[in-house]
Amino acid sequence: MFRFNKKIVRLFTFTTLILGIISLLWLIYDYVLYKQLKPVILSFGELGRLEVLAGFVWLSFLFMFMVHVIAGITVLLHLRYFRKIRPINIVIVILGITSFLAVFSDWAILGDIGKEFEMGWDTSGEWTILYILLGIHAVFLLLMTGMSAGTLRRLKESATEKPRGQKEEMVFTVEQYVGLICGFIGLVWTVFALVLSQRFEVSYYHMLFTSIMIILPYGLVVLYWFFLKINEKIGEWYDEKQSRDVYRAGFITLVITIPVMLVLFLVIHNDALFIRGHYFWFPFLIFTSLSVFSLLTLIYYRGT
Repeated sequence: MFRFNKKIVRLFTFTTLILGIISLLWLIYDYVLYKQLKPVILSFGELGRLEVLAGFVWLSFLFMFMVHVIAGITVLLHLRYFRKIRPINIVIVILGITSFLAVFSDWAILGDIGKEFEMGWDTSGEWTILYILLGIHAVFLLLMTGMSAGTLRRLKESATEKPRGQKEEMVFTVEQYVGLICGFIGLVWTVFALVLSQRFEVSYYHMLFTSIMIILPYGLVVLYWFFLKINEKIGEWYDEKQSRDVYRAGFITLVITIPVMLVLFLVIHNDALFIRGHYFWFPFLIFTSLSVFSLLTLIYYRGT
């Protein structure tokens, strides 16, 4: 069985706190550098020493990726230990997933700025998006760092460890929330990309990479659940109510997605609205199924 105790929670919480502080300092560095880079690039000037300093921004992407993964594990450990989902937990999960996806958007936008700068194109719009993403990172890291500091204090004041929730109910619930968020974000992105593809070419590989990144947080939660249950029989992974809720949600999801995909098939392949879209149907199916299944499971599980 996966070994879980108070020391592990404290270790991950402390690590997240330190990494959060370092990340906030790194964001300040990025902001200051952006303020210096922006006027130079918009005026098509010489980068000079700024080109060397910009190399550290690319290094921050790998670091931020690691921070988000560790922060996600920490949130799961907190929920599993304290056995309570508060509104702040849901906010942090939503912001965490958005910030995690924004890391890859940062990389893509900076790459576009570099290419457009070399070609002499205007990049003012990209800078606005870059600052917005920087703000999303900052809000998430501030909340996560503050929650980590508060959790360390709660752990210090806690005299005894609380028992595990039956069948890891907190992890089960969070898994559905993450699935709902990832599914919704993916669905919005797929529809947006499909509409965008009618005017501009959207690369198959870009669509594939983006879809994988959107669903990755859900995959990590499922992997965590798998490690919790690795020594149990599959029939013991869920209690009776969880099993019933999962079966009901799965059946209704199947009933809903089949006609939805039939309509999409007829629309795309008959050029009713879209002249392109032959590889958008699968991400649409995945994200629709994930969001509907997670939403229904949450409704049933939180109900009777």
